[in-house]
Amino acid sequence: MTHSPLKDPLSFRSVGYVRSLIPTGSIVHSFLCYGADVEIALTQAGCFVAAHTNVYPLYEFWVCALHNPRRIVHTALHFYPIKSEMMFKVLQGAWREYDGHYTRAGMFFLLNQCSSTGLISCGELKNENFTPRDARRLDRFRVGNLHLVYDEGEDYLDGVSRAADADYLLFPVGKYSLNLFEEGTNRGAEMTLVNHKKLRAKLETQEKKWLAIYKYHPQVLRDYENYNVTMISKYGQPTKHQKMCEDIVIANF
Repeated sequence: MTHSPLKDPLSFRSVGYVRSLIPTGSIVHSFLCYGADVEIALTQAGCFVAAHTNVYPLYEFWVCALHNPRRIVHTALHFYPIKSEMMFKVLQGAWREYDGHYTRAGMFFLLNQCSSTGLISCGELKNENFTPRDARRLDRFRVGNLHLVYDEGEDYLDGVSRAADADYLLFPVGKYSLNLFEEGTNRGAEMTLVNHKKLRAKLETQEKKWLAIYKYHPQVLRDYENYNVTMISKYGQPTKHQKMCEDIVIANF
């Protein structure tokens, strides 16, 4: 089983459950991809996955990781360990200014590994989080049937119109907040702007089969009460108890 080389702050527990819902051989167009655990699991199940993003640094990292992961590892090890918290803050603000796709991808990977949050542009320095095992995981990273799509523009939802051949649309959204990433709020270059009301309105108009994955929030249960909603525990199993819920999987089928 191949796993994502990135530390994903979302850590979805519902990967196996989502994988069980989508038949082998399906064409899946994914949006809001970051750590890509769900997308990679689907490729392992024999699906073709087109992972869309309007975040160029994220697109750049994944394209480099699919083509030559060893070059990314060499760059990351060149800068590791990061000497101080001050240097870490400098790199968090300046990593996009480095020349070369693989140099930027290496910085992306290093900051992801060493950040306490798993994000690139925020978090505290944790050099100990980057282990030889993490470097080997990326060095050996090989995934077929995963294709990255860069949707240039401010709104990631515009990419949905380019998914004409999709059997399923997948939205690994993550955390829900009434004010998450609202316009005018500062956010890191690796983060996607999500308007949850707009996403729900978009999903309500879709004729294609779709799934959305959220971390537990009671408002999500209310917003999608007319759809097939499954709560998933930290053990990856469906649960009827909100206190045990880690992920919420919503489907229109």
